[in-house]
Amino acid sequence: KKLSIPNILLLLNLFPSHYCDPYHPAVPNGFPKFSVDHGRVKRGADTEEDHEYWLKQGSLELEQALKRENNVALAKNIILVVGDGMSLSTVAAARILRGQLANQDGPSSRLTWEKFPNLGLSKTYNLDAMVPDSAATAFAMLSGVKTNFYTIGFDKSVVRGNPVASQNATRVPTILKWAQDAGMKTGVVTTTRITHATPAASYAASAYRDWECDTKLPAQTPDSFKDIARQLVEDSPGRDADVVLGGGREAFIPKEAMKGKNYTETNGCLRKDGKDLIKLWKKQHKKGTYVDNVDDLKKLDHSKVKKLFGLFSMDHVPYSDELDKYRDAPRLVDMVEAAVNILEHKNDKGYFMLVEGGRIDHSHHDGGAVRALTETLEMDAALQKILDTVDLRETLIIVTADHSHTMSLAGYPGRTADVRGVVHSAETKWIMKGKDGQPFPILSYANGPGFLRLKVKENSHKTNWEAIERSGMLTHGEAAAPGFLQPSGVPLDSETHGGDDVGIWATGPMSHLFHRTHEQSYIGHVMSYAGCIGPHADGVRCQRLRR
Repeated sequence: KKLSIPNILLLLNLFPSHYCDPYHPAVPNGFPKFSVDHGRVKRGADTEEDHEYWLKQGSLELEQALKRENNVALAKNIILVVGDGMSLSTVAAARILRGQLANQDGPSSRLTWEKFPNLGLSKTYNLDAMVPDSAATAFAMLSGVKTNFYTIGFDKSVVRGNPVASQNATRVPTILKWAQDAGMKTGVVTTTRITHATPAASYAASAYRDWECDTKLPAQTPDSFKDIARQLVEDSPGRDADVVLGGGREAFIPKEAMKGKNYTETNGCLRKDGKDLIKLWKKQHKKGTYVDNVDDLKKLDHSKVKKLFGLFSMDHVPYSDELDKYRDAPRLVDMVEAAVNILEHKNDKGYFMLVEGGRIDHSHHDGGAVRALTETLEMDAALQKILDTVDLRETLIIVTADHSHTMSLAGYPGRTADVRGVVHSAETKWIMKGKDGQPFPILSYANGPGFLRLKVKENSHKTNWEAIERSGMLTHGEAAAPGFLQPSGVPLDSETHGGDDVGIWATGPMSHLFHRTHEQSYIGHVMSYAGCIGPHADGVRCQRLRR
């Protein structure tokens, strides 16, 4: 007997897995396809996401967009906030985590900078590299000029790793110099070593970013060549910065000073040239203040500080989740609060400040996605402190990243699934599993150390992927701790950067100039034009907007 079309359709409905899209397979007993609760995620009191909600929400956002007015005033103050390694997937996952930690909906949450009115994308490649490093990308943003992988301070004429050849390379000034030449105050704040790639790109010139101290310089280096720490203390524009806060004290201390103190070098940077660069800074800035712990930082009367130099750890500033073990170290928000208050105080000329959430990158390299997200949220809190302090009518704030990473946010998790956990639907108790029958985390990497924890099953006779035991994976209901090692697809000791575009979010004067996919170096040009400093200081607009 022939089946009628209605009966055929009925049978297909009973066996959806037999006709589903092979690229998007049906979810067995999974997503609540016919559940009354689907699409009714609560955002607040009695808020339901039915069609009326979305029509109203879209209308309100459209109304706000139509009312926007561009601020074309002079950017008296310019603040560049860099999330090192803060890929778009990192932003998305951090946004979700922020909402979930506040017992709110995660996916619809927003980070502070996501509320900014203007945004674009940044192409992060170096002149000689498709996937970049942090030094050359930071330099592109700070100078408006792209350069070679692993170098700072020079254009493409620099020969990477050659200190002799670099003496003939073309030096390019950065916004730190532009601002100081215009009479503005300047500051650099980071959670990395202050001599690390991003902060160093603001004040130093080096054919190799790792030359942070004299012990790192190659043997053939001329005596006239200065390591990055010396350039910060001895040379303009680092020497003339008003606020410098971060880690990396080791590169400023002579090796002899640490004898008998039971200290083991963390970065191999205790100085062999005998120079005590902290003492030198104090000598050069007799009215300046040096601090090395969070208590002294918080005790400062910001109205009385002329210059501030703070080195809070021998290596990088500890991760935010480890600060209980390192009582001397501040949070990024503590450093930012001091810096912005000092730079704002009785300042008619304005200021430039670089802020870096630098340890987002480090945690990604270590394969620790959750810690990368908590470091992103630390930067979010620091930005909110800035917004609580500055006047956006005269302050341009740009939030961006130097490059991306290979972390992905994947699988088909339900909307309320803990982003730190495995792929599942909390509503229906469905758990997505691999072909080995094991669940897998929502967050993972294309490469990195996570692969190294895999083992071969005992007594396995398989010679293919079925012999792999995915040991140490998360179980359902478990949220990964900050130090959890996320799975990866290729075994590496350190996960790599990604070459995809990163976001640019901006508010304040001339922030509307970010409007499409830009070269990363364009960021420097917008800051120059908005503040009437550097290469665009003499334009027609700036002739009537003098400081």
